[in-house]
This record gives sequence, C-alpha cells and structure tokens, in this order.
Amino acid sequence: MTTTSRRLGVLGGLSRRSTIECHQMINRHVLSLTNNRAAADLVTWSLDPDTIIHLLSKDGWPLIVDQIKEAAANLLLEGVDALMIASDTLQCALAEEPIHFGVPVIPVHDALADEIQRLSLRKVGLVGTSATMSGQYYQDLRQGSCNLDVVLPSQNLWVNIDYSVCNRIYNGESTVLEVDTYHQIMSQFEAQGVDGIIVASPEIALAFNKPDPVPVLHTAQIHAAAAARWCVAGRDILRPAMAHHDEAGRASAASTDAASKDTSKISFEALQPRDLRRKRKRKAGRLSAAAASVSAGQQTRNS
Repeated sequence: MTTTSRRLGVLGGLSRRSTIECHQMINRHVLSLTNNRAAADLVTWSLDPDTIIHLLSKDGWPLIVDQIKEAAANLLLEGVDALMIASDTLQCALAEEPIHFGVPVIPVHDALADEIQRLSLRKVGLVGTSATMSGQYYQDLRQGSCNLDVVLPSQNLWVNIDYSVCNRIYNGESTVLEVDTYHQIMSQFEAQGVDGIIVASPEIALAFNKPDPVPVLHTAQIHAAAAARWCVAGRDILRPAMAHHDEAGRASAASTDAASKDTSKISFEALQPRDLRRKRKRKAGRLSAAAASVSAGQQTRNS
C-alpha cells in the first residue's frame, strides 16, 4: 500500500532533554503502531529557554507568542503538514494570545480528556508551572468539565515548582528542594483523596519517576501518542492493547479527527544547522510570506 508521508512540525520543550524525549516518544509510538515499518517525519524547532523564562517573569505572553509565530513561519517553510507544541507552558501562552497557523494543530487537552474518561477519574491533582496552573489552557479541567474535580498544590509551593523546572532546564538535575516539594505535593494530593495525578510539564515529569499509588498522567506522553497517531493516519496500523497510563496515554480516533481539522494554535520544529543566520537571509522573502500566512491562517508550503 502506497502512503504519503505526513510531516509534523514540533516546537520543542523548554529543555534539551524534554525536546529529545518528545522526539523519541513519538517515534516509539510510530514504530509500535506500524510494526517497526515506519519512522515519524519530524521537523523540530527549539526556542531559547532563557528568553522564555525571562519573559514569563515579566508577564511577557505577547513577546513569547511573537517567538512562536517566527518558529511556526520557519516550520511552514519546511513543508510541515501539522504542528505540535511540546511545552504546556507555551500552550498556555497561546491560550492567552491565540493565533492561527493555517495547518492543523495537535492539541494535548483532547487526548488528556480521553485518558481521564478511559480511567474513569473523578478527582485529580494537577501540577505544572505557575503559568500552566493559573492559565487558561487547562481551565476547562479546573472548572469541572466532565464531572472532574481538579486539585492544585498549595500556592505557597508554586515558586518551588517553578524553581525546580528552571533547575531542570538549566542543569538537568534533581535538588533536595525538588524532592521535598514534590513529596509535599503528593502528600497533599493523597490527603485530598485524588484518584489520579496530571503532570503537565515534561521537566516536572522527570521528577515523577517512581511508582505511585494512583495513576499518573504525563501530558508529554499523552501528547506524543496523539502526535504519533496523526503521523501514521492512513497507514495500515496495528491496534495494540491499551498502554498503561504512565507509559503512553491514548488519543482516540475522535481526537485525531479533531486535531486534523483544528487550525487554531501551536507549533514546533527541528534543530537548525549552524549557519542558521545565512539560511534565514536566503529565505528572507519566503519567510516573510510564511509569517503573513501564519497571521492570516492560510496554509503555506515550500515551492
């Protein structure tokens, strides 16, 4: 059976490790779905984490969105057929300042809702950066959609969570403060009787690497699974047994269809060569056109 390759543009996580993990998780799912016959066609773009963190501290959502627009324009030049943002924090920025990219966007919240429903969860703890926990992107969960009660960590711990994420981004290592913070959060969630925990940050997920008494839903894993299903749509794929919630999360056919029709927000692309400056100059004219299409919501392709 002849198939047309579908190229996915991925806007990477805020740390090098989370970006690499996203790439690997998508490909592991694609290999599983195709019986090792295919690999994902991915183009990855990484934003400078130091810039993003600085803008977050200054409430600089509009400037973050401008950077995402530029990244999306470059991804469109690479002929991507859909976009994915592998950072919950960046998705929250787009929820505050929505833009249209002209190609489908693969959202994580739809696949997450499917997994919550599959596990019949009724009360979950949600942990992410301060921007994620206070932002609009997961607001429908926090406001009780699907009869779901969402519990957040005590607000006095939020600064510790953000510090933990920053340390993971810059140093990639654990600290005593991180261990203590997440121990307190787990104790709070347990005391409030949650039957599941949503970890809405690839960097925080690195700290949740031990078995827990309740299901732990990592949005990065769930998002990667949804992206993989989009990548292999139209192929003869296997239908493996349902993965464990801690390993992969599921994207239903309904959420895959929704992602292929949604042209609202999010983007991601692959690492650029060292002569990026020269490349950008050569592409200046096309980049300008691509940037215009991002604003207008028109699809752009390489000539």
